[in-house]
Amino acid sequence: MADRSAGQKPSRYRDIAARLQKNIRLGKYPIGDLLPTETELMAQYSASRQTVREALRILMDQGLIVRRAGLGSVIIATEPPVLFTHSVKSLGEWLRYSNETYREVVRSREIVADRNLAALLKCEPGKHWFLIESVRRADQFAAPLGWTEIYVLRKFAGVVKRSDHGRTPVHEQIARMFGQITEYAQMEIFAREMPAALAKALQVKPGSPALTVVRRYYGVKEELFEVTVTTHPEGRYTYSMDMQRSLRPRV
Repeated sequence: MADRSAGQKPSRYRDIAARLQKNIRLGKYPIGDLLPTETELMAQYSASRQTVREALRILMDQGLIVRRAGLGSVIIATEPPVLFTHSVKSLGEWLRYSNETYREVVRSREIVADRNLAALLKCEPGKHWFLIESVRRADQFAAPLGWTEIYVLRKFAGVVKRSDHGRTPVHEQIARMFGQITEYAQMEIFAREMPAALAKALQVKPGSPALTVVRRYYGVKEELFEVTVTTHPEGRYTYSMDMQRSLRPRV
């Protein structure tokens, strides 16, 4: 097919993205359903494949869809979340907990993502995961620092049996055991009320202030292979970030 986007305005793909976003918001494409294929969208909007892909990229960046090889574009939300985004340059700058803390495994099991969980993890509903639930501690006698839910692909469930499981980041364990390399990662931090299901384990009242950190790890072909969700009670966790003005001249 000829590239119909030649000579089109640069905003053409944004216009297509806006129309798709409207249709998702109005329920034409419900959560859990697939968007039309790239070929169908090309025909529908008389656009080139590159233009359609750029439009889909916008929807993915907005958190409305996830794209899966061999499956298509899955709707995971109807509205873009309101986020404050901080970008880092490498995984070496990624959020790490102090080596003085550790995770104490409470339970582990297989789980299937419903629509609410899929929206949090940014995966398609019905996806199978292996869930490891832990309490993060700095001292066995002190109050817990937080509750951690680690979702990994079922083929990586063996990490929970490692002797260093509680003290080593799980994505590093997966790399050592299975050769799964992290190509890129995302982090979100947001405030919420403490869920009643976690309050007792964290020794706080349900509905009290809490801070939640979500980290998503992607491998080759943009495969999401791990999501870590950690919820901290008020006053037990601080994320500190130092910045320095670069003195190097711009090229």
